[in-house]
Amino acid sequence: MMTGIGDHRLFFAAFAAFAFFVAMQAVAIGAPTAAASQEFRATIAGTVTDPSGLVLPGATVTALNLQTNETATSVTTDAGLYTIPFLSPGRYTIVVELSGFKSYTSSEVQLSVGQTATLNVRMQLGDLAETVMVLAEVGETSKADRGMVMDNTRVTELPLNARNPFMLATLSAGVQFNGNPIYWRPFDNGAIADWSVNGGKNRNNEFLLDGAPNNSIQGGNNIAYVPPVDAVQEFKIMTSTYDAQYGRTAGGIINVSLKSGSNSFHGSAWEFARRWRLDANTALQTTQGQPRFSVVDGKKLGHFLDQYGFQVDGPLMVPGLVDGRNKTFFMFTFEGYREGTPNPATRTVPDERQRTGDFSQLRDRNGNLIVIYDPATGRQLGSQWVRDPFPNNIIPASRIHPIAKKLLSYYPLPNTQTPDSDPWRNNLFQGPNIARDHFFNWVAKVDHVFSSKSKMFVRYAWNRRQEHRNTNGIETGPAQSGPLPLERINYTGVFDYVRSFSPTFLLNVRASANRYNELNRTDAGMGFDVTELGFQRSLVDQFNVKMFPYVDVSDYTRLGRGDFSEEPTTVVSLQPNLTWLQGRHTLRAGLEVRRTLYERLVSGNPSMRLNFRRGATQRDFQQADALSGNAFASFLLGAADSSGLVDVNIFPEYTWNYAAPWIQDDWKIGNRLTLNLGVRWDFNSPVREAQNRLNYGFDSTTINPVSALIDQRAFSGYQVRGGVQFAGVDGRPDTPYAFDTNNVQPRAGFAYKLSERTVIKGGVGRYFMNPTNTGYNEGFSVQTPVVASLDGGRTPLVNLSNPFPDGVRQPAGSANGLMTALGTGPDFANPSYQVPYVYQFSLGVERQLPWRTTAEISYVGSRTYQDTNTWTGFNEPSLAFRNLCDVTAGGNANYCNERVPNPFYQVPGFEGTTRFTSTTISRYDLARPFPQFTGGVTQQLLNEGRIWYDSAQVVVSKRTSSGLTLNGTYTFSKMIEQNGYNDAIARTVQKSPAAADRPHRVTISGVYLLPFGHSKRFLGRIPGPLDAIIGGWEVAGLYVYNSGQPWDLPTTGNLFYKVKDARNPNPAARPGIIQAVLPCVAQMGNDGVLRMLAYSTAAGCTEPYFIVQPSFTGRRSNARDDDIRRPSFHQFDVNFAKSVPLRNGQRLQLRVEAFNLLNKPMYSTRNYANNPLNSDFGQINLSATEQSNFPRNVQLGIKFLW
Repeated sequence: MMTGIGDHRLFFAAFAAFAFFVAMQAVAIGAPTAAASQEFRATIAGTVTDPSGLVLPGATVTALNLQTNETATSVTTDAGLYTIPFLSPGRYTIVVELSGFKSYTSSEVQLSVGQTATLNVRMQLGDLAETVMVLAEVGETSKADRGMVMDNTRVTELPLNARNPFMLATLSAGVQFNGNPIYWRPFDNGAIADWSVNGGKNRNNEFLLDGAPNNSIQGGNNIAYVPPVDAVQEFKIMTSTYDAQYGRTAGGIINVSLKSGSNSFHGSAWEFARRWRLDANTALQTTQGQPRFSVVDGKKLGHFLDQYGFQVDGPLMVPGLVDGRNKTFFMFTFEGYREGTPNPATRTVPDERQRTGDFSQLRDRNGNLIVIYDPATGRQLGSQWVRDPFPNNIIPASRIHPIAKKLLSYYPLPNTQTPDSDPWRNNLFQGPNIARDHFFNWVAKVDHVFSSKSKMFVRYAWNRRQEHRNTNGIETGPAQSGPLPLERINYTGVFDYVRSFSPTFLLNVRASANRYNELNRTDAGMGFDVTELGFQRSLVDQFNVKMFPYVDVSDYTRLGRGDFSEEPTTVVSLQPNLTWLQGRHTLRAGLEVRRTLYERLVSGNPSMRLNFRRGATQRDFQQADALSGNAFASFLLGAADSSGLVDVNIFPEYTWNYAAPWIQDDWKIGNRLTLNLGVRWDFNSPVREAQNRLNYGFDSTTINPVSALIDQRAFSGYQVRGGVQFAGVDGRPDTPYAFDTNNVQPRAGFAYKLSERTVIKGGVGRYFMNPTNTGYNEGFSVQTPVVASLDGGRTPLVNLSNPFPDGVRQPAGSANGLMTALGTGPDFANPSYQVPYVYQFSLGVERQLPWRTTAEISYVGSRTYQDTNTWTGFNEPSLAFRNLCDVTAGGNANYCNERVPNPFYQVPGFEGTTRFTSTTISRYDLARPFPQFTGGVTQQLLNEGRIWYDSAQVVVSKRTSSGLTLNGTYTFSKMIEQNGYNDAIARTVQKSPAAADRPHRVTISGVYLLPFGHSKRFLGRIPGPLDAIIGGWEVAGLYVYNSGQPWDLPTTGNLFYKVKDARNPNPAARPGIIQAVLPCVAQMGNDGVLRMLAYSTAAGCTEPYFIVQPSFTGRRSNARDDDIRRPSFHQFDVNFAKSVPLRNGQRLQLRVEAFNLLNKPMYSTRNYANNPLNSDFGQINLSATEQSNFPRNVQLGIKFLW
């Protein structure tokens, strides 16, 4: 055996070299990927000394699992230190033996998931046969990590809405859940992944199940498998970690440890039920005067939920064949779930007048007429393009397009009128609109102990969810929209083996695999023949899928869904790691390797997306205003917008590999100070596609071959440069960006024991995120845009019969080279992309108080670097040119809009685009650096983003005593984000509060076994029948508060900026309205004149607080406003339970749980209306807005335990 400090350095160097070689090979050739080295089991460590405090080497330390009789052994080093890793969470007896000293025994030592517990032992002189019995508490005084552990009692007894254990993370300091609080269910895999931990980027956390990876790529890093609550032993979230075994996160690691069997049979069976009669009504249905139910075929239908199942564990016993006591144990859990959830909503549909073209009553809520202009009357008048209104604001019947007439039949009629809204808006109430979910979930686990030196476990789990939910208010026929159905299916398995070669040298190997698949479609629209709507057969035959088209009329509910998807993710992993005790060092080293396969069957809109906007019928074709134009009027005319399209998509198969060698040294310097030192090196291979269908950057210098096809007689010498490039072609790499190998992550932490009750902890560590690993497929998947106008929008085409006059473009792959995607706006990845990284740091003091209470106060911060930005200014003209058109810079908008001869007219390669069909082009478009493309050319994955996070965090925890467990946290924080650009042309980076910024956050949770009844503090001697009534009661609850998130301002469309502080001092002054800002808005026209909007004047405004900018003016406001925040969030849930003892240790538990006990509607996820041209600007109309949370739901539960 190696000895001395030099030997452990040799060990480090040898393993590092080996791990580096294996990592590089694994990434390069795609070895089966490695399971995470993230450890979910506990470790116990400490120092053994004699009565005088001198260290004792050679002492044998044994940990005995009280549930399984499994033992694990260590021997103290020359420094008197011992470490026993890989202990399943649970209760232990620790025995220390050394000749010449009495045997030391500490019973009922509770170890938690991922815990490194410290138990220092002072031996007494005497005979080894004598035993000193101690009831000791263990603390975590040797690690700098921060986080929260939820034991089995809190996991099972706290009122968890839909019984999803991952949502316990919301009770931790520094953790912000950014998803919709309605979607907390175990099958809401995407919504429940919306976490920002200590300022980390949203949805960039690592989820582990029994230490194995539990992430899915679909949806942007979803949680893959969520186990039933009763299968969970413990839950842990690590918010600041300085241990090199953890990686691939921008914030936290959430680790769930499942139960294992023991020598006794245990189990439970349960049913939790909710019915609408016990629930409060939603605020929206109350406002609309609607009940909690609807009547269908004479039956009342409302919210219902049934969650039922069973869990059993114990020794594996097969009579006459297997006796698993002390060796082989099993656990099996099944849970079923069925729910009908009301999703009431108000939507806008055309009224009977509008359906005939009569807009004479189209007014805003202040009575101002919204004028409909006839696009066919457009003409140049001096320097302006003008249109005439339709006489009497009525479109003649002869002008209504026949296809629009057919589509009209799919719109339902209005059934309500919403207060404080424009009279024509929010006129369709859909309620209760029951969404139906069915979910089945099971997990099985087997543990086997070969001997005191080796053990293993295997676990397999499966679940499936199916949802039917309408999202557009059309409840029958092919024009429905929504997940009808949405399916999520998950398979996951893990194998784990531990071998102890000696008391100081151990090996752990873990392999895992999971496959998560999500399918989303609307069955009612599939197979629909679009010719039934009047479209030509010659057009429809070019679509590769038959389905109802997606029809999006701005401000009105949409028709149809238009797309479908199936996105399976498979992750396999393999990870070996070693633990070696040497002197005062606990050395650990490992290698984590993963391989991911992501198949992306996403159809886009294969049967057309038809968009209709107000621009076709507004006064000024290039500048919207509040009192002209209507998208439904544009629809009736058949004037589809250029943003419409049809997709022909491939279904790529992406793969990538990941490998990370790591080394960690927990170095105990004396009895007070422990250093946690480590380094991790991530190797993330760039994404590859199975058939090499990827792009590689953009060539901005080479003359595009299309130049040779331009009519040189009319455009002598005219050439264009640039175009899309392809991976694996002409010597380019077969990946969209380079292999970033510089991802070294040093970690350092310390824990200093100031006294027996006080510990100072701190650390700093570097983490690389889980990188963006999807490619771009221009040329392989193609879009054909709607040809909406031949003169830049001045004269909309009545194009609904054939919105694609040049046909639907078909994929050519890489065959067209630089001529790919001509006339469109392709996306491409930054070929120099690097993986973003985060520095996490903290410093805090932890103090043990009386009553088994611990208090901690800390500073916690993080800094994110190289975050990804998207740049839309890649193909914009220069700032100097734009200033010629910007009235605020002395320019004239008409200069840029002026039509000039189009050099691409009828040029091959541009078919299916306005570049091909229009004889003219705007001067602005021709001034683009790559005019053969539109302004939609977008460069993705630019490493120009930053995040700053600073916080003060307070945590007070009371471990269970006298039946009471409590935990409280307070977080005061600031999170700032640099992401995107205020002005894409000037490339002015915007910096504003992050979406996850919540200055104040408070959580309180606890479980209290009431001290009444047999063997309790009060009434402990009452007779049995009376005890059955008074005894066995408990109450558990949780409360969460956080500040509102910043108001999101528009990033496109009617850009505006704030002139001065516009906060409304009394936002709730009007009943039914939350008016966050004073609605004082002025609009600057392209003539440079500033005019107050009509609704602002009606509100009594005399000066603007906001100004809507004219055309061709760069954005001036940031993405979010720190002064104006959405409503705050409160959550208060309670569980009242009564346990009734039965025979032989069996008991029956009866539960009443109330979620949102105070029935307070929250609007924390609802943004204030941010279109300054609409009269609802800056407000939330409670008569038209669904609340963010559930109304009060009461759940009844019954649980049988044995």
